[in-house]
Amino acid sequence: MSVKRKYTYPKLFDFRIKYNAGAGRSAHDSYHYYQAKTASEAISYHKQMMERKKYRNQTLSVEKRCPYRKKWLDQSSEVVDELD
Repeated sequence: MSVKRKYTYPKLFDFRIKYNAGAGRSAHDSYHYYQAKTASEAISYHKQMMERKKYRNQTLSVEKRCPYRKKWLDQSSEVVDELD
C-alpha cells in the first residue's frame, strides 16, 4: 500500500551569489545565499533585495550547491544576460 502525499512542493536548491560594490570601489567580494528553483529566480531575488536596500553592486557569479558532491557548481552561464 502506498501513501499518497497531499501536498507537493517544488524542489528548492541553495544558490550563492558572489558580488562586490563595483569595479574599482571594493577590494573584497561578498556572498548572499538564496533558496530558489532556478538560477534566474535566485538572481531576481538578489536584484530585488539590492533595490530595496538601495545598494549599488556588481554581481560576479551565481553558484548552485550540489547536495551529493557538497560543492558549489557555477551557474553563471545560465544567467549571463541577467548579470550586472
